Amino acid sequence: MYRRRMSTIDSSSPSVSSPSIFTPTKPTALRDQSIDDSGSLGSSKSDSSYKDGNSNNKDRDSKLQNTRHRLVYEYQKLQELSIKGLYVIPSFTSIFEWHCVLFIRNRVYRSSVIRFVIIIPDDFPEECPVVKFQTPVFHPLIGMDGEFDLTHHFHDWKPEKYMIGHILCYIKNVFHNPDKYNYPALNPEAEKLLKENYEEYLRKVSHFVKLSIQNVYNNPQHTPIVFAEEWKDKEKFEATKRQILKKDSPTIVDSFKAFFTRK
Repeated sequence: MYRRRMSTIDSSSPSVSSPSIFTPTKPTALRDQSIDDSGSLGSSKSDSSYKDGNSNNKDRDSKLQNTRHRLVYEYQKLQELSIKGLYVIPSFTSIFEWHCVLFIRNRVYRSSVIRFVIIIPDDFPEECPVVKFQTPVFHPLIGMDGEFDLTHHFHDWKPEKYMIGHILCYIKNVFHNPDKYNYPALNPEAEKLLKENYEEYLRKVSHFVKLSIQNVYNNPQHTPIVFAEEWKDKEKFEATKRQILKKDSPTIVDSFKAFFTRK
């Protein structure tokens, strides 16, 4: 059903442990550097300012490297957590963008195949990531444009308290219990139907569930998680799976570490 360009996270879903081994960091993007009239990064006019610039660059690089290590750690813990029905892999070009697919196996949204992206800010882990849904979903807390507000549930976001795994568990719970969280609706129609006309709410949800299945092979541009129709062939699927699961094959975490912690 899918090409193995993804990380499989699929078992039970216990609570997520909080990290305690990282010092909070605030990596600053290179865009914060000055730019001169020619469009180049600003150059120093004195030895002292040059030294200060070098020091600042080293500081930025150090903070960015700390953030990368933090994200590698969180991704590895996510592998250990094994959230049922969830596939997650970072973008091939940026550790700050994680692509996810959630297969919902029961309750109202059963059979949905839902894609979303976690966008991690430069100030992570001090600042909470942002979630953007790529699959249209009929849900009170998800806008029809894919908007999803984390600020209510994680209003007290702290790096020593929360990890990205908490966000993923919350997203899964939102689909299993759509009426559990009394937060401002981003889809007022869905909220109204859920409260006042449940039968029509179910009909609308069912329509979007079917759409998610029909469009499962319409892979978003640049996604590392690609579903291909040829994997409907069971023999091809099993042969590829055996190749993937060879004992001497490097794990996704090994590849992840090597790529994103390189200098």
